[in-house]
Amino acid sequence: MGSEITEQDQRFIINLADQVAELAEYRESLSDYLKTRMNAVAPNLTKMVGELVGAKLIAHAGSLVNLAK
Repeated sequence: MGSEITEQDQRFIINLADQVAELAEYRESLSDYLKTRMNAVAPNLTKMVGELVGAKLIAHAGSLVNLAK
């Protein structure tokens, strides 16, 4: 129904798939890092709202001290 995939197109598709896989691994490592840091820095906040929302709240407030105020 379509045209043949050229060798160059195939290389581009494979490179794109490799980049997507690398980004997924990087995202997973960042998620693990955030969980570890939030549990160390603000364990109570992490338990209440989760690590992602807690990190966003701290970032929006400017610091954990400002958030506590």
